[in-house]
Amino acid sequence: MRCPNCGFEFSEGYLCPKCGMDAFVLLKTRKLSVRLYNEALEMAKGLDLSGAAEKLEQSLLFDKNNMQARNLLGLIYCETGKIADALKHWIISTSIVKEKNPAVGYMDFLQKNGREMERYNDAVRMYNQALLYLNHGSDDMAIIQLKKAIDSNPDFIDAYNLLILCCIEENNYKRAQHFIDIVLKKDRKNLKALKYESMINGGANNLRKKALRAQENKEDSSQKTVSPKKTDSAPPMPRYKRKEKKLGILEKRDIISFLIGIASAAIVILVLIMPAINEVKDKTMQELQAKVDTYAGETQMTPEEVLAMRTELETLQNENKRLRSEETKQANLELLQTAVSQMTDSDFEACVATLDRIDTMGFSEEDMAKYNTLKATAYPKAADSLYTKGKSDFLSNKFTEAKANLESALNYASDENFIDDAYYYLAKIAENAEDIEQAKTYYQKVITEYPDSNQLANAENALSQITE
Repeated sequence: MRCPNCGFEFSEGYLCPKCGMDAFVLLKTRKLSVRLYNEALEMAKGLDLSGAAEKLEQSLLFDKNNMQARNLLGLIYCETGKIADALKHWIISTSIVKEKNPAVGYMDFLQKNGREMERYNDAVRMYNQALLYLNHGSDDMAIIQLKKAIDSNPDFIDAYNLLILCCIEENNYKRAQHFIDIVLKKDRKNLKALKYESMINGGANNLRKKALRAQENKEDSSQKTVSPKKTDSAPPMPRYKRKEKKLGILEKRDIISFLIGIASAAIVILVLIMPAINEVKDKTMQELQAKVDTYAGETQMTPEEVLAMRTELETLQNENKRLRSEETKQANLELLQTAVSQMTDSDFEACVATLDRIDTMGFSEEDMAKYNTLKATAYPKAADSLYTKGKSDFLSNKFTEAKANLESALNYASDENFIDDAYYYLAKIAENAEDIEQAKTYYQKVITEYPDSNQLANAENALSQITE
């Protein structure tokens, strides 16, 4: 018998005389490892990636040198967005067998596609940032980060699952189900997604049961006779029942409702009451100013009285200025919340239009952080959307619409790879409108600022023709 551990051949027993390894046990564990690998392979073919990963982890427990199991586990991790875990197993695999190991090719592919690796790293960073936001109660910012993570890595299953949980916490079951469907399409038996789906179905059933109970109670109450005295009296106050405080990744409904109530009251004060206060103060200031202006040596008013009136007028002006500043700040915060909602709904163009209307004067550090994060996310998305529309309009000879969309795209773009194309299309539109000077400016911009542009030859040829 050949020892599977050291390769030494011996004829009696199962205990290797050279390394002391029990060859019988070692063969059994390796066979078990291979069997688990084969089961995992079948599960992976059936898109049960979670189950396959679990089987492969068990396979490696029995034989850590099972190269095929490590390579397949790395592929599954790569498919579900866990690139770091995939690389770890491929590195171990190549340390076991270097020659003719597919893991070498996998790693070479990632190394040659540096931009892909950057996107994967960005996705993980955004996912971790989302976790921090959730721990601090900023669920809207967390959702934005998770969507950015998914945009960077569409296979990031963990990001999808966390986004599903956020949607469930907001009672947005329809949107949660949408993301659940995406996860289950990639991994049919993902335990977290299946659990969340059962939670959604349970929540829907509970809502139906409550509606039925309410209907039954209504029917029962309509059948009962109520005395006039009972009807005329005020209904009894419901008894307060203290709920047990439970901490989750998002604020619970009672806290959220309380905060929404405070915010609503503040909005009422700022939107309804403050304008009334300002109107009264404006009227008072006008009256005081009129009295001061009409005083021109009148003996009825002493200089001290005029000075007192001027002081009162300045006080009112300062107070009015402060109230108007608070009113403006609140209006800008409402616009910021509107932009967050538009971003959540992927309405990027409306989102950036709202952001452009916001004056951040007086914003707190938290509000500024939310504004800057939203702006950094929405601007590139809006630029891409507007460029796509502008290009489509240009190809359809809708030059007026194309010009507006392309110019707007350039306003929001920073370093996107379509900027040179946008300038080229704008040059063609200007040339078509016989605005030769503007066309020359755009063509020259493509030539001087984007020497690697795919439109370089076209721009040079077009420029030479209109300058002849």
